[in-house]
Order: sequence, then structure tokens, then C-alpha cells
Amino acid sequence: MYPFGNDHYYHEMIALAEGFEELNHIVIGNCNYWWQPEKNSFLINEAIEDNSFDIAIYDYRYVTSFDHLLFRKGYPNFDQSKKHILVDRNDWLQPIWWKNKHYDIFDFIFAGNLYSNINYAKNIRPWAIGLTKRIMNTIDKYYQNGSKREELVGYNFRVNHNMRGYVLDNLMGSLKKLPAVDKFTNGEVQGDVDKHYFKASTRRHNPEYYKLLCSVRSFMAFGGYYEHKPMRYLPYSILDKIARKPAFFKYKSHKKSNKDFSDEIFIFQQDNFRFWEVLYSGSIAINIDLEYWNFKLPVMPKQGLHYLGIKKLKGNDMERTLSKLSSAELEKIGNDGREWVAQHYSPKAQAQRILSTLKQ
Repeated sequence: MYPFGNDHYYHEMIALAEGFEELNHIVIGNCNYWWQPEKNSFLINEAIEDNSFDIAIYDYRYVTSFDHLLFRKGYPNFDQSKKHILVDRNDWLQPIWWKNKHYDIFDFIFAGNLYSNINYAKNIRPWAIGLTKRIMNTIDKYYQNGSKREELVGYNFRVNHNMRGYVLDNLMGSLKKLPAVDKFTNGEVQGDVDKHYFKASTRRHNPEYYKLLCSVRSFMAFGGYYEHKPMRYLPYSILDKIARKPAFFKYKSHKKSNKDFSDEIFIFQQDNFRFWEVLYSGSIAINIDLEYWNFKLPVMPKQGLHYLGIKKLKGNDMERTLSKLSSAELEKIGNDGREWVAQHYSPKAQAQRILSTLKQ
């Protein structure tokens, strides 16, 4: 672990540690991490011996912080008798491993926000944020199957990404059957344990938010940014800027005329915490249509079965979709989404996914 940047919350490492423990594996780390006050212990304990492991899993922030040491000549920090895995949430457009031979040292790189229409190096595998036991246990306190929910689409975005803001403005004016309603929680968290997790998760733990998710029929769960086509990981070279000019001018024209510009852009950094939280709460997650926008996940949810997806960023397609669904069908999507995400993106499922990949 290493606090690269301002985010000191290692969600993926927590989920995998929880999953490996559930699979009866011993988990150690380069430091004590993730204090569990209800258990009076750390989830990950500092290793006594540096070589007392079979699989080494690195968070992208650790690798980014120490790349000048990890990748120096001879790769002395990589014991070739072990398996080495990088988990990269891929927080911006260009992955740290893109066209970088240093990253061939990893047996596998599990990366978020991958695209189905791009060819990747042979050691790259898709990943997603998924769930932790903290999230699941807290939601379970409030979830009741078949309980009455408010018939609305809630939202409470903290960060207004350019794509998120554009879609939100459109949905607020077009949803009729389930109107869009802001559902903000106050920032105060009660109880010592919840206060601890609120701070340790960098404000990602608020029981009132999880309670809220369990009380509404649907919740907006999309995030990310858009850029002009063609799709590039490095879109800002002179040649790439020239190639993007036609799409840029169409985009500007459509935006000025208040027309949809979905065909002129691509989306990146779509993966976000709330999609997985909303799914597990039994509320219907409204997200971009992941398949339509060419995203690649380890296991793909099915639009219309597990969540409701947005193809065009502007228009009333979502209202037409909602208007065709009965109350029973809406409830089924929420229930099926919860079952699906628990099956494929629980800590145990994520840990098993890595073990299964290593056996390939």
C-alpha cells in the first residue's frame, strides 16, 4: 500500500483480501492495513518475511509511486518464482501499462474501464470495482425483499463529470413514470464504527446513503467522461487532434443546436462505486448501456435484466423504457440485479476470478 495522490482507500485490495480469506487463504501485506474495529484486528497484516507468499498483488497506486524502483534494471523486486498481479482501476484515459514493456513483468494485469473494441496485451484482463463486505453488510441491515419503495429515480452525485452532468440534466426533464428526485444525505455519520469507516473509506461509507438506496425503486448510477472520436488512449498528438476535428465540429454543432451528440463521442472512466452499491441494494441501477458503449467487464450485466442502460445521452429513451415496464417487472429487475452482483462481484467471486485466471 502507498498513498499515491489523495485517495488512501484501497478498495480492490480490501475486497480481494476478504475474498481470499473466505477461500481459506492467508493474506499478508507490506504493512498493516484496514483496521476492523468490530473485530479489533487488521484485515491485512504486515508480512514477517518478504518471501512468505505465493501470489503478490499490487495496487496501481503503489506501482505508480515506486515505478522508478520497481522497474529498474534487473527487476530485483520481482521474485520470478512467484505470481505477480497488478490491479489497476485506471482512473484516467491512458492506462499506466499502455505500450509500456515494464509491465510485461506482471503475469496478469486486471484493469478497469477496458473496451471490447480494443486489442490488449496478452496479460491484460478486465476488472471492475465490485463490492466489499463493508458495503454488503451495511446494505443487508436495511434491505428487505419485497418491501415498499418510493416510485422514483433518485440521484445524489458528488462529482459532476461532463458526461454525468449532461445525462443528468436530460433525465431530470424527461422522466415521468418514475420522476427524478434528488436524494441527498447529510454528511454526519453516527456511531464510532461507522465514523471510522467513513474516514477510512475517504467518505465512501454513510449508512444513511445505503438505507436510502434500499428505499427507492431506482437510482442513477452512471459516471465517467466523454471525449471526441475516434477512440484513442493518447488522443492529443497533432495527428490525433486532426483526426478528431470532424467529430469535434459535429459535436459543437449538435450541442449548440441542443441535439444529441452521442455518435461523435466515446466515454471513459465509467466504472464507479455507486453502480455496484445500487445493484446490491435491490434498487434498479440506471447506468450507461455498457455493451452499447463498448465496455468490457469480467462478467457483463445484461441491460434490461440486471439494470437499465442509456444508449443515447440525450432524449427520452429511458422514459419510453420505464413506461413499458409494469411494477412487477421493475421489481424483478431490482431483485435480479442484486442476485447477479452478489454472485459475480462479491469479494469471494473476485478472489476466485484471479485464482481461476492463474490456472489458465
